[in-house]
Amino acid sequence: MSSEFQATLRRLKPGKHRAQLRPRTESELEFVGTTSHRPAKLLYDTTVYIDILQGRFPQQGEAMLRATEAWHSPVTEGELAATCGLLDPTHSQTREIIEQIAAVIDRRPSYRSYRTITPDPEIWREAGVLSGTLARIQGYGREERRRVLNDALLFATARKYGCVVLSRNVRDFDLLQQLDPSGRVMFYRIGAP
Repeated sequence: MSSEFQATLRRLKPGKHRAQLRPRTESELEFVGTTSHRPAKLLYDTTVYIDILQGRFPQQGEAMLRATEAWHSPVTEGELAATCGLLDPTHSQTREIIEQIAAVIDRRPSYRSYRTITPDPEIWREAGVLSGTLARIQGYGREERRRVLNDALLFATARKYGCVVLSRNVRDFDLLQQLDPSGRVMFYRIGAP
């Protein structure tokens, strides 16, 4: 075992987590519009892109997006790209949706940009430990394990680079933050003014 990996295990202590985690109440979490905290840097979860595309992103959140640095991850790009493959090619709106997703991906900074953070081996190790621990204690099946690995990659990336993850995915990011309270997450609600 490498000393870097041992350091990750010492920091995250996966063996100490044995009981299933319970979701926290909304009052225990940071939500756009209910907190005075204004992060300097936000790392967008895939939900942000989807909700902006669908015109569902809350107005309060739009003001915050303009006031903070937007950071991106190839993890979310991969999730958006996967949607293009999952869509029914015979559905009448598939082509339009794929064009919208392509436009969003094309507008994002390139991988060489200072606003795109590609997970490095340290982030992958940390995300693996976090997602594995969460899968074990929550009893996740194969599909949930894959999904939470992507969320753990975003969470670990944001923590390492001093960003706050912005997401409406309270379920997974709340639990990840319970496992590693040093990571920051800000949530938003659809339909919020």
